[in-house]
Amino acid sequence: MEQDKKNSAQRSGALLYVGILLCILVVAMAIYTIASNYKNPSKAHDQTRIIENIDRYFESRRQDFTIFDVPRNLELNITDEVKIQMLPTPNFTKLDGDEFDGEFVEIKRVDEVINNDTNSTINNSKDLNSNPNLKANPSQKLAINSSENTNIKPKPTNKPKSNKPKLAIIIDDISTFHQAKKIKSLNLNITPSIFPPNANYPNSARVAREFEFYMIHLPLEAMNYQAQEKNTLKVGDSSAKIESEISKIRSNFPKAIYINNHTGSKFTSDYDSLKKLFIAFKKHNMIFIDSYTTKDSKAKILSSEFGNKYLKRDVFIDNTKDEKAIINKLKEAIKIAQKSGFAIAIGHPYEQTFKALKSFKSELESQVDIMLLRDLYEIYN
Repeated sequence: MEQDKKNSAQRSGALLYVGILLCILVVAMAIYTIASNYKNPSKAHDQTRIIENIDRYFESRRQDFTIFDVPRNLELNITDEVKIQMLPTPNFTKLDGDEFDGEFVEIKRVDEVINNDTNSTINNSKDLNSNPNLKANPSQKLAINSSENTNIKPKPTNKPKSNKPKLAIIIDDISTFHQAKKIKSLNLNITPSIFPPNANYPNSARVAREFEFYMIHLPLEAMNYQAQEKNTLKVGDSSAKIESEISKIRSNFPKAIYINNHTGSKFTSDYDSLKKLFIAFKKHNMIFIDSYTTKDSKAKILSSEFGNKYLKRDVFIDNTKDEKAIINKLKEAIKIAQKSGFAIAIGHPYEQTFKALKSFKSELESQVDIMLLRDLYEIYN
């Protein structure tokens, strides 16, 4: 019995020691916590702050929206919470071939726009209506921070000076500095179309630098023409070969956008071959102008499919190498321009052609606006 009492007393003493030890640990932890908060008070309420921030975030986003909230008829519902920023992008051609002339707009929340002081924005529908250049209409397309690669067409640099009919005069087969000098001596808005370099035209890429604007004169296979160029693309050529040729042209002529055909009656009448060429044009941001060497040309069909404006040659002015005959063809081009609003005439670097243009210059300028092909394309695009 006495032994049991002794054992009980030992157990009680052990428990007492354990209790004292636990109390010491609790006190130590409390002191450590207080000391930590004292050294870095910002951590004391981190959890509370996080919860409050989450509440504020969801509160501020209750009125948020996505592009799917925009009506499908593209008429914008503008409120004080939305600002519309017009992107300075005139005419875009989307990669799927759909063409449109509307401006792109970017929709942002007010709090996002305020953080970027460099953005030009409008606060409400009153501001939008006060600026005719910023009015939204059903023809406008929406782009939300799009990174899609689009083909941007160049803006015209020579705006029409009058309401006269417009005439573009292209001189094909350009490859020498002498020809460039003759064109520039006319002091007219003549559009040179330059051969891609080959053994016969080693300087053509350098000749292109003489002009502020030029086109590429691409040799394509003809029905009946024996003196074809060495780098002529032919019906049945592979996509790889065609793309390689256009890639070389892009490398040699980095500023070139417009391209027309040298000969090509057989090639342009073959839909499959011409489509391969249009695919290469699209990849390298080039636009085809039809020299129209055959009525069977499929260029109009493919231009529509690829979302490009179709322009073709109206008159060859110097099939007959005679000054008077060339002047008569220029008069024919003027009549077409007067009837249709514009026309495209194509000539060659013949001496007779330069003489005719020089002697008929004042008559031309009195009846039409002579425009670079680039500017004509943009006006009627």
